[in-house]
Amino acid sequence: MLLFVESLLALDPDQVQNLDGLITAAATRADTELIRRITEDAVVRLRLVRAEYDLAERTELKRLARHHRVPGRQAALINAREARLCALEGRAEEAVETWRDAVYDAIHAGMNEDAADWLYAIRAVNAQYGPVTSLIDDEHRLAQALRATGTGRLLDRVRSFREQALSAKVNGKSVEAVLSARRWLTDAVTTGDWGSEFEALDFLGDLYRESHESSLAAQYYQRAGSTKKLKELAAAVGDLTLPLGPLSDAPWWVLRSRTTIVEAQADLIADETARDLLGELTDLAQRARAGEVADSPFRNLTHQVTRSVCALAARGTPEQALAVLDLLAPDVPRGPNKYHHSDDCHASACVAIAGTHGAIAMKALTRLFDLADGGAQKALELVVDDKVISLLRAGQAETEPRAGSVVPGGLVEDDLIRLRARAGRLDDNGLYLADVARAVIDPDHAAVRERAEQARARILRHREPTPGIAEFGTRLVSDSYLVGKLGEESRVECLDKLMSIANDVREVATSRRDALIGVRNLVVDLPVHIQQQVFDAAKSFAVGDQDGSHLDDELTGTPHPLSSFKISGGSASLRGEALLLAAASATTPEEQAWVRGQAIGLLSSADTSHLHAAAVVLSRLAEGVTADLDADFLAAHPHINVRQACAVLCLRHPDRYLDTAVRLAKDSEHRVRQTLAEAAAQTDLKRSETASAVLELLARDPRHSVRVAADIRSRE
Repeated sequence: MLLFVESLLALDPDQVQNLDGLITAAATRADTELIRRITEDAVVRLRLVRAEYDLAERTELKRLARHHRVPGRQAALINAREARLCALEGRAEEAVETWRDAVYDAIHAGMNEDAADWLYAIRAVNAQYGPVTSLIDDEHRLAQALRATGTGRLLDRVRSFREQALSAKVNGKSVEAVLSARRWLTDAVTTGDWGSEFEALDFLGDLYRESHESSLAAQYYQRAGSTKKLKELAAAVGDLTLPLGPLSDAPWWVLRSRTTIVEAQADLIADETARDLLGELTDLAQRARAGEVADSPFRNLTHQVTRSVCALAARGTPEQALAVLDLLAPDVPRGPNKYHHSDDCHASACVAIAGTHGAIAMKALTRLFDLADGGAQKALELVVDDKVISLLRAGQAETEPRAGSVVPGGLVEDDLIRLRARAGRLDDNGLYLADVARAVIDPDHAAVRERAEQARARILRHREPTPGIAEFGTRLVSDSYLVGKLGEESRVECLDKLMSIANDVREVATSRRDALIGVRNLVVDLPVHIQQQVFDAAKSFAVGDQDGSHLDDELTGTPHPLSSFKISGGSASLRGEALLLAAASATTPEEQAWVRGQAIGLLSSADTSHLHAAAVVLSRLAEGVTADLDADFLAAHPHINVRQACAVLCLRHPDRYLDTAVRLAKDSEHRVRQTLAEAAAQTDLKRSETASAVLELLARDPRHSVRVAADIRSRE
């Protein structure tokens, strides 16, 4: 009975209380047997299991240990188990002092190995709760010295279960590894060995993940606080929902792990559940920020629960979204270079709220611009996002917009005027990408031409590369967009300069790629004869003749595993960007057919940048050019971008590819299903039974993003 309940306590602690009657009966019988002296340790251990849920039993055992009414070995065990409970309850100082009492009793009882383990437990508690000081390794040094004086233990084992588990894993014996690891965890919990308990939990999580038992792996990772592994697990399981415990009455690392799952699988949470979780998370975040919840010295729980709140911010009611904005209000930067940990998710939440809840869209977008004013990088990037731009440009097509009139998105014209003015002030302050935002929102503003002239000058003054020196972070892409606001002569001048940069093998590959993207921005509205010249130039890049840039071996591709200076600037090849340029500059059916042939040829490449470019090109080519493509072949491609392109092509000929579209609607990658839903939603449903069938199927998708994309009513 003792072995069973201790194992249950280690593996499924929530079920122990259900066996209270059996535990009490076993302890009573063992206490009254004639062989009581032999069973003294067993009685105490049974009572310690009962103390996990019975406060009276716990108090009595603490009294016995404190008053030395039990032998030293039992007092040490009682103190160690009490310290473990204190650590789980967030009472770090009491845990440390109680483990010190356990160490004292263990040394006098000859249990030096257990005493050393409990010294490491003190170190682990200090790392989890603080304070983190330069003295944190004192217990480590004491433990090493203590282990040199003896090997006594409370639980005698012929061979360590930890060693057995590690050996079995190395030898590929999964069943033996799991069984040994479970007994390792049981021994750690039984003796209050805090450090070993976490090691065993993490080890079991790894074993179950490798054995494709994702739910069990998630449970052990949560108890171990292994958030990084939980994120990797959530990414690997696809549409499988990982188990999630309650967001209360748990140590901070467990709560952090559970909220990590919420963030990682927010798209898989049902709508009603998301509303309930958003309320719980908001309340938890408020209490964590107020210091009412135990947290790590670095406030890891507070940071994570904030990110989880932002992930669900637009999934609840308008009132809940407003509460989220109020919660995050103190995080708005108050000056330059005042980055806050929540800035990125805060900005994303503002955009999601503005797109979902029209009644508070103005408040959400105002907050986004507040973040941008404070220099938050993510907010500045989102100001030029298509979703934000579409809201800010709403109503611009009207010849005489009326003040107070409501435009799409729930905003009124007065709101849009104020927001556009704020975008202009961002540009006046010289903030990142603000010039692009103003050029999109207010292209006729005098400052737009001024910025365009400055961009033209920067492109034309691009300095010659210096041998042996690599420069990163060019402004060629954004500058080329701004130059597009100037006259034809200036655009052609900058296009020629960008082509010269792209042709210069002394430049690093990233700069040459930026130059090709800049040419693509400029070539679209230029005369046909210039587009044909660019197309001819792009062909040599697209077939790979221009590959080979400065410092390719050092800056591109996968870094050498033994290199201490690991830089990966992506692929060294320019073929992908060149193919996109060729597609943008192709003006005749023959040129478009050549582009299609090159794109099909790249589908067999092992370079993911090639596959991405080929997929984008195929989805952008005219319908007549891609009419004879075999969508069934593309649907079986292992790369996600190719299958996304296939989803677009299928809906161009829905009656021909009904089976293929249905197969893509069940694709394991949700981004493929979302692309299919967006393509189907743009199809004339009255003429296409395939599109209707696909949308009906995707409307029941487990992913929220796919269901939204398939919801026709949201577009009406």
